[in-house]
Amino acid sequence: MSTSIPAWLRRRGYSPRTKRVLASACERAARRRAEAAEPGSGGCRIIPFPARPQALARPAPDADAARAGTDAALQA
Repeated sequence: MSTSIPAWLRRRGYSPRTKRVLASACERAARRRAEAAEPGSGGCRIIPFPARPQALARPAPDADAARAGTDAALQA
């Protein structure tokens, strides 16, 4: 079993045996992902995060109010 060790793993301070184990695990995971991908799907799909309703959205903090709160904390 001749597993090529990627550069990002070679630079780490792991033992040679550990490097081989990690590299083979990475290859197995990549193979499994490739087999699981549906043909023609283009790999990963980006699923948009749902927009937060305006009623639940917090207003942006006022910079002047935040600065005033910090100044008050320093004076105390």
